[in-house]
Amino acid sequence: MTTSNDRRTNRRRRLRWRLLQLLLAVAVLAPGIVLQGQVAPVRADSLSDALAQEQQLAKLITSQRAQLAKLTTQQAALKGQIAKTQQNLAGVRTTIDESQAEVDALQVEMVGVKARYDNLASIQVLFGMRLTQLANLQNARQRELDVRQEILASRLTSAYETDQTPLLQQLLTAHSLTDALSDVSYYGDLAEADKALADQIRTEQADLAETQKTVDAASTANQQLVTLVGAQRQQLEAQQTQLAATQKQLAALTAELQKQLAQQQATQAKIDQNKATLAASIQSNGQALDSLGNKIDKLVGQQRAAWKIPSQYSGTLQWPMGGIVTQEFGCTGVLSEPRVGSCAHFHQGIDIAAPCLTPVHAAGAGVVVFVGFNPYDTPPRAWLVIIAHSTSMVTWYAHMTAKAPPGIYVGAHVAAGQIVGTENTTGHSSGCHLHWAVRVNGVFMNPRLFL
Repeated sequence: MTTSNDRRTNRRRRLRWRLLQLLLAVAVLAPGIVLQGQVAPVRADSLSDALAQEQQLAKLITSQRAQLAKLTTQQAALKGQIAKTQQNLAGVRTTIDESQAEVDALQVEMVGVKARYDNLASIQVLFGMRLTQLANLQNARQRELDVRQEILASRLTSAYETDQTPLLQQLLTAHSLTDALSDVSYYGDLAEADKALADQIRTEQADLAETQKTVDAASTANQQLVTLVGAQRQQLEAQQTQLAATQKQLAALTAELQKQLAQQQATQAKIDQNKATLAASIQSNGQALDSLGNKIDKLVGQQRAAWKIPSQYSGTLQWPMGGIVTQEFGCTGVLSEPRVGSCAHFHQGIDIAAPCLTPVHAAGAGVVVFVGFNPYDTPPRAWLVIIAHSTSMVTWYAHMTAKAPPGIYVGAHVAAGQIVGTENTTGHSSGCHLHWAVRVNGVFMNPRLFL
């Protein structure tokens, strides 16, 4: 059985619950009052600002990743070009002028890579600024909500503990029934407004949660991009160091070339002044080569079975020595070279200059068919090694040191890259260099065609 005391207690509980609803409505409807002097109110367009920041971050991330991909591709190409140029310089794959052109092109390419990296770095800075702005906006809005919740909780707790009943007092002190009903209607309106604003706050909190996810994802992406940009910077610095080393290497080779050419020109000038010596040089460089070449061609044909020389050479040739090309294959202004076809003076191989005693390597696998001085030369005779790569192709290595290294003898099988001698200046030579020639079916051809 319900007593009068129980009824009063239940009535007091209902009044307290109604009071909590009213206080919540007041706290929500008047945030500027309860928060005045504690925190700045949230701007009406703060959510749209946050969404705009998100869109800007997304664009920056996309732009930065695209720039990073382009830079990676460009740096990979530059790395390959630098390596190729260094290999060319070391392996005499180009002339000194061609190498200079390659280095100049690399410098231009490096400027482009540096500009792309600087652009990427500036995007990275802008990305960090935008991310900081979004994070600050997010934190400010969160702090405002936190302060509201703290004040609201404090007021509700205080009201509950002091047993305040403003609604009951309003009803008891009303001057008329009309005033009382008006007050009840007013509080009912507050409850509806309270529910609408509570829904709005929940929506905004959900939006803030989504914004926080964007901030977290952008922060993670930013850290990844920072790491990648740092790696690109290290690679750029390494490539700049490589390019500087290539320039230094080219400068050293250019100086060596000038020295070699000066020595050879001085020697050649003396030869040109002596008609008898010049005639001997022409005979040595022309008739002697053809005579020995014909002898080698016959020897290869006779010994192909015994020496197991293949009928065809299926591979390509490689440069036999590092250094610089001092004379190409073809028509030349060197007077000691013989006439061939329409050329008054024709060089039937490629001359490669390097420090004396530089090792000379076999341009390809084959069989040694000649080692020693050219018997058809007029003194002084050139020491050379001739390798048959097939019954139709042989390579010559002339002006070398007059001593065969171990394993180099007539009939010996050699591998590509095996040392066959050292560079020197034997024979009619104007300085230390290697005369490298390729003879195919009895005709000397440009060695570059077989590289």
